[in-house]
Amino acid sequence: MRVFLMAGMTAGILLSTLSSPALAAPQILAALPNGVGVPFTCAEGQCQADLSTYCLQQKRPAPSHGTVYTPAAAGDFALDIRTPKGTRTVAAADHVRFVESRGFMAVTAVIAQGELKKLGGLDAVIRVGKSASLLPEPVPYDPNPLTEKEIAYVTKWRREQGAEMVDKMPKAKAAQVLASIAGRMPQSGTVAPHTLNQIWEQAIGDEMQGVPATQAVPGLQRARMEFKTCQEGPARYSFGGIRRCLEYRHDDIIRDLNIDYWKSSPGS
Repeated sequence: MRVFLMAGMTAGILLSTLSSPALAAPQILAALPNGVGVPFTCAEGQCQADLSTYCLQQKRPAPSHGTVYTPAAAGDFALDIRTPKGTRTVAAADHVRFVESRGFMAVTAVIAQGELKKLGGLDAVIRVGKSASLLPEPVPYDPNPLTEKEIAYVTKWRREQGAEMVDKMPKAKAAQVLASIAGRMPQSGTVAPHTLNQIWEQAIGDEMQGVPATQAVPGLQRARMEFKTCQEGPARYSFGGIRRCLEYRHDDIIRDLNIDYWKSSPGS
């Protein structure tokens, strides 16, 4: 009798799960281009790199925590792997998972350390091409899934508008610099001042690759100001630490850029 009761309860739970309404597909996201590449940091078997993103669809819901994304075009994301024999480049889409980490403002690229080792990698960076977009992975029973027509329109016309209205803005570069600094820091806890300065120099060194020393990098002054605010403020004493402060500042800038983007009525 108990076996039949348990079987009935299991079936009921299953039917309830299948019949419960699913949430509509969330927003397609734009990924800010980064030709230099965002380095992966590895811990406990996983390597990850945070990518700066923004929303291309105001009327769709924001992604929930852990939403999985896939590149709209596989060629928009490249994985540069440093090996003992030199650097090799492969399509990131074949080896990397893209997971929402902070709403529409950041997506984390994840690759297992074991996978990176199979590819012969000592370390790796992920490069983001111009006009790159990320699509939410389809889920069963979606009441309002993305259509092919919608995807084509958003990833072409709206993304091209974003390339002009967002990607080229100094604020966008400032956000990427802050993300680069935060990505090099521990997830929590305090960081010694000299280590912070080293991280800043590493991040700026990456951003300045191929840029003449006399040429100013747009947004660098804003990034430095935000970095100083986190470095010298109360965040340095909190458990979340300076990394959380930098992420907050990054997200605030992205949010402002997105508001400006929507005020311009893209697609109209």
